[in-house]
Amino acid sequence: MSDDPGTPRKSHRVRWIISALFYTALVVFLALYLTTLDFESLTSTRVNWWIFALALAVGITNRYWMILIWIVLLNGLGARTRGKTTALSVVYAKSWLGRYIPGTAPWILGKIHFASQLGISKTRLAVSSLLEAGLQITVLLVSGLALIALDPRASIVSNELQWLMVGFTVVGVAMLLPPVFNRVFALAYRVIRRRTIDNAALPGFRTIGSGTALHVVGAMLAGLSMFLVARSLDPTLGAHDLLYLIAAMNLASAVSMIAVFAPSGIGVRETILVLLLGAVMSAELALLTAVVLRVWSIIADFAFLGVAATVRGIARQAGRP
Repeated sequence: MSDDPGTPRKSHRVRWIISALFYTALVVFLALYLTTLDFESLTSTRVNWWIFALALAVGITNRYWMILIWIVLLNGLGARTRGKTTALSVVYAKSWLGRYIPGTAPWILGKIHFASQLGISKTRLAVSSLLEAGLQITVLLVSGLALIALDPRASIVSNELQWLMVGFTVVGVAMLLPPVFNRVFALAYRVIRRRTIDNAALPGFRTIGSGTALHVVGAMLAGLSMFLVARSLDPTLGAHDLLYLIAAMNLASAVSMIAVFAPSGIGVRETILVLLLGAVMSAELALLTAVVLRVWSIIADFAFLGVAATVRGIARQAGRP
């Protein structure tokens, strides 16, 4: 341990600078992101606000489910999260907004930076965050492809695009097998940190299996929330469209996450959605639905942060962690 009294102060200053840069980038890119949305197309839209509100509730529930997955992965890696649930919820909620900054890194690095201030190992945070992102993308792709393959309306998707998504799925599954994931991560860790990673910080089949099972539920919740948004705009959509729309939403979300060059997958998700939604609604309504889903996502993300911060505040006042 260093005896230099300036070391803690310097460390605090570095954390403050990193946090300031994160929030500044978030504000800038979110503002740029909002300028890309076609708000004029929303003015003539008739929305069923009860269903829209229900979609918001399901969306926030799904985001809390993602927190549960993250904590389960952290615990599986031996991290100490007991008594830190509400604090980790706020960390996840504000880091989730990092998706509006181009690239997947801000979302992952945000969790590592903010959660490490709670005394959690940065190594375990890095492993859990990368594992969570990989599991989320892979499960969304697999569930979307599986569901859409059962529907004849899937013929609207070209064979080339289907095979491309299958290719990403195969690579994703292979990379998430413990022997492969652990070897790749250990190699990267040794190159970057110039030391060997503790094997206890790497996942086994049980941890990855638990995360996969939980992500399957999360994929269904995410798809359901987006189906409800579409249903709030198009009352003709019914139960027979549910699985197809869940598949469409999941595939569009997965592809947008792979497209790390686009903040929150802007443009990429819309392209896939408009293509797939065209099988169940007019092209104009499909485009409108994609735009409304973007606006809804922003509302859900900030509502998520608001709920997490409120619960954290109540817990502190009650003297709980």
